[in-house]
Amino acid sequence: MPFTTYYGPNTTVSESCLWIVDGTRRVCISYDYNTSTGILRYAATVFRCERIESEDGRHAYFEPTVQQMASNAHTTARRYEIRPVIIQVATHLSYDNIISTIRHEMCHGYGCKGPRGLSAAFQDVDVDHSDDGSDGSSSANSFLSDDYNTDLDEDYIDVDFSKLARKRLHVLRYISNSTVENYCGQKVPVTREYFISFKADKNNGHLIYGAAISRRPTADHEMYPMSDELVEAHYNTAMARLDQAPVFLEVSEEFRHQLKKHADHREDVMYEIIDRINERDFGRLAVRNYYFPM
Repeated sequence: MPFTTYYGPNTTVSESCLWIVDGTRRVCISYDYNTSTGILRYAATVFRCERIESEDGRHAYFEPTVQQMASNAHTTARRYEIRPVIIQVATHLSYDNIISTIRHEMCHGYGCKGPRGLSAAFQDVDVDHSDDGSDGSSSANSFLSDDYNTDLDEDYIDVDFSKLARKRLHVLRYISNSTVENYCGQKVPVTREYFISFKADKNNGHLIYGAAISRRPTADHEMYPMSDELVEAHYNTAMARLDQAPVFLEVSEEFRHQLKKHADHREDVMYEIIDRINERDFGRLAVRNYYFPM
C-alpha cells in the first residue's frame, strides 16, 4: 500500500549522482537539501549528446556510454565533496521543485560548482590566518585565501596570471546569428556582436580574456553599421576588463596551435571563448571575472 510522506523539523533530502534529461543534455547531480532551513548544497556535471544526421535530413543523438556516465559521476562526486554550491532557497520545496531549483541555479546562478573552499567555510572549519601574518579576517570569509587545499580539487589549474599578462594581445570580433528575443518590451530578431581581447600561452593553452557585447535589433544592425568610434569603444571596454577582471579558460589541446603568433586563423579559439561567455557566471554573461577581479 502507498505511504504518505511529509517533512519534519530535521528532514534532509539528498541524492547522489542522479541523472536528468534536459533536451540534448544529460545532467548528473548530487545534492542535499535541508527542508527546514532551505540550505541547498549541490554539484553537477553536464554531458552534451552528440548529434548525428542521416542523408534524408533526420537526426538522432548518442546517449552517454557507461564509461562516460561513470566519468561524469566521478567528477560530480568530487565536486560535491570539494567544491559544492551552497545557497539558501525557499523552505519545504517539493521534490520536483528541488530539482528545478538546482537546474535553474546551474543555468542562471553559480553553475555546476562553487568557489574554492566554500564547503570548509560552511562546515565551520578554522582556516583563519591571524597567526601567520594575515589581517585576521573571520573564517567565514577566509575561503578566498591561499589556505585552500588544491591537491584535493581535480578541477584546480595552477595559473600564472602575471605571465599571461605579459603575453601578446589579440583581438577578435564575432557576429552571432539572429535570434528572436525581448528587446525594449517587444519580441524582435536581435543580433549580438562580441568584441574580445585575450592573451594566451600556446604551450599549455592557458588563456585570459575580457569581452564586450553589442546587442541590437537585427534590422538596425544590418541598416546602420557600427561606427569606427563605437567599435573602438567596445574594444577598449574589452581590454579594460582583460586588465582588471580577466576570465580564465584552458584552450583544448587540439586548438592550441591557433595561439601561435602567425596562426592562419583562430576560429576554434574564438568559439571556445564564445561558449565560455555564454556559460554565464551568477546568471550574467561571462564577459569579465565576477568572482575575483584583479
